Amino acid sequence: MTQGALPPPLLSRRILVVDDEPSILSLLDVTLTEAGAQVMTATDGPTALAIVATCTPDLILLDLKMPGMDGFKVLEHLGAAPRTARIPVAIQSSAEDYTSLARARREGAAAFISKPFRLPELVETCRRILGGSRPLQGHARSEEKSVAVQVRDATGNLLRIGFLLGLDDRGAQIDLSGPIPLTQSVLLTLLEGGAERSLPAEVRWVTSLGGRYQLGLALRGISGLATHS
Repeated sequence: MTQGALPPPLLSRRILVVDDEPSILSLLDVTLTEAGAQVMTATDGPTALAIVATCTPDLILLDLKMPGMDGFKVLEHLGAAPRTARIPVAIQSSAEDYTSLARARREGAAAFISKPFRLPELVETCRRILGGSRPLQGHARSEEKSVAVQVRDATGNLLRIGFLLGLDDRGAQIDLSGPIPLTQSVLLTLLEGGAERSLPAEVRWVTSLGGRYQLGLALRGISGLATHS
């Protein structure tokens, strides 16, 4: 690393990747290693649990659909012991797997990473989790200031208010007081520091938690956004 350069975002963090597809393991191993992480890999649940028993990772990326012991069984075993229950777990599954998304939230997963992967987004999600954020549970690091949001329809009518959980060039995750129908086109307005910024978007997924709703939005025609943790 050259003098004055920023350190890699995952420098020296131990990440265990669990997936039964060798091509995915290889892709994530290279990506996370380039981001500075110390990567361990496992192709099945029992191997993952054996690794965790001897070397506690800082984060686990866990595929759900594996033969034999699936990802939820691995989560169950991790949650059974105080030492391993504290390890944050990011679930990997299809973006359309809404049932697994809801179950992963109920079982305490830190984040839900959609397949196919957007690698810069995956690295950023890992960085946020390692910094204390738990996007799937609806909270960011305690020291972070929440960005308020308004969601309006195409004619400008206010639909919901809430706060921002995450944002990058392709999408946003928000927490709202109520749901909005899937595929609806909306205008997401960020209210930060007395300034407003509006982004056209489309609702891609909606889940409920404790009377609140989390939504995933796909942004339209937006580039060069700063990433919010």
